[in-house]
Amino acid sequence: MDRIGQALGVSGGDRGGSSRRLWAAAGAGVILMVAGAVTAGLLWGRSELAVGADEADTYAAAPGCSSVPREDVRSLVPDAALETSRHGPMDDADSSTCVWTSVGSQGPPRSLHLDFTAHYTDKAGDVSGARAAERRLEQLAPIGDLEGAAPVPELGEGAMAWPGTADGTSAEVVFRRDNLLIQVFYGGDTDGGGGMGYDQARDSAVTVAEQVAASL
Repeated sequence: MDRIGQALGVSGGDRGGSSRRLWAAAGAGVILMVAGAVTAGLLWGRSELAVGADEADTYAAAPGCSSVPREDVRSLVPDAALETSRHGPMDDADSSTCVWTSVGSQGPPRSLHLDFTAHYTDKAGDVSGARAAERRLEQLAPIGDLEGAAPVPELGEGAMAWPGTADGTSAEVVFRRDNLLIQVFYGGDTDGGGGMGYDQARDSAVTVAEQVAASL
């Protein structure tokens, strides 16, 4: 489940490495990874495999970056810069991605990354958008006994949080609202330098998730 670490080529054996170096790399690596994924989604949509929302689907489109409260972004990512803002259709879904970083600023290097995916009822009408989002949430949940992984009941049924990197300096939170799936990744260094603890990263990611949920 070490998604960011895996994307950057960081293994569990690198726990003693520099958190600052990891998140400086993350500021570029995650953005490139996200941009590529969203571009693939856009091309997928252009091949006419995408389908519009059904009347029963609560969310007809994925929210944009403006749905994330600015005060929360600024409090978690000092001198935040919106590095990625993408929105486009996918197969039976609509997706948007937002990434803010403070890499290269005066403050500590931090990153806040949100993915929104509005799942649609399939063409045959057999699987509702809400059920598709629920299935995806189940697929994303950690397999096995991952240390630190735990339900987040305040975000609803199936919501989970777990470490986003092997060194425990980031957290990932995933939850849904009807047919909309929301993923929040947050982590980096503390103000005094050194890696942020997982508990702090988790609490901050959950706070953002709660604010986003309230704004939907």
